[in-house]
Amino acid sequence: MNKRFALAAVSLFTFALTTAPAFAQRGGDPAKPKPAFGAWWYKGDAPPRGATPDLTGVWSGGSMNDISKMGLPGEELILTPMAAEKYKVVDHAKDPNTLCLPPGPSRMVARAHPTMIVQRPDVFVVMSESEHIFRLIYTDGRPHPEDAKDYPGFYGYSIGKWEGDTLVVDTISINDRTWLDGAGHQHSDQLHLTEKFRLADNNTLEYFTTYTDPVYFVKPFTGKNILKRQIGEYIFDHSCLENEKDLGNLVPTLGDEGR
Repeated sequence: MNKRFALAAVSLFTFALTTAPAFAQRGGDPAKPKPAFGAWWYKGDAPPRGATPDLTGVWSGGSMNDISKMGLPGEELILTPMAAEKYKVVDHAKDPNTLCLPPGPSRMVARAHPTMIVQRPDVFVVMSESEHIFRLIYTDGRPHPEDAKDYPGFYGYSIGKWEGDTLVVDTISINDRTWLDGAGHQHSDQLHLTEKFRLADNNTLEYFTTYTDPVYFVKPFTGKNILKRQIGEYIFDHSCLENEKDLGNLVPTLGDEGR
């Protein structure tokens, strides 16, 4: 078990105890010497100028502990009556992340493990150190496939386009087997995500997510995360179930007792 896996396990089971962002404890430390060699995104240099910003690099912003606390000004997550009742008795021991299942498209971006983005003109690749999983966002102008909703998946189907300096991503056909955060906010297979990626500066990435799900949310809700470039960092090899010791110790933890 590597040190990063241990950090992820602590974050997963103690998110109620701290909200300190993971990047404050990992790469991107201003006191850390700048690498002498490597790509611009590895050294933290200014990205090359182009028609669109280049978001390539390793990023970290900490786990998505509770999306209801990440709303933009004036935004409020309002659960439907059914979702509110379900949330009251959510069993945190059944968090899909705890069971080593994929985290879903938005929760994947903000995790205790760092995330790497590789950008091409026609595809935007998001890769998480956790479980060595990946997500593809097609930016070549294609529409969603006509049969996308016939094949729901953990990450759905994503297409993106640039609006000025912001990459806007539209994701559909997400199955209902993931949670949106560590607090236990769930969703249906009608979830529709609209994400926006924007550089606030060379080493700070703003990540906005709008959640639309008429089964669980009374109205769409938009949250925001800040990710920091991990200068001099790279993503490690990691397998969630490798040397796993916690699953056998999990007990039902319902509703607010787990927060």
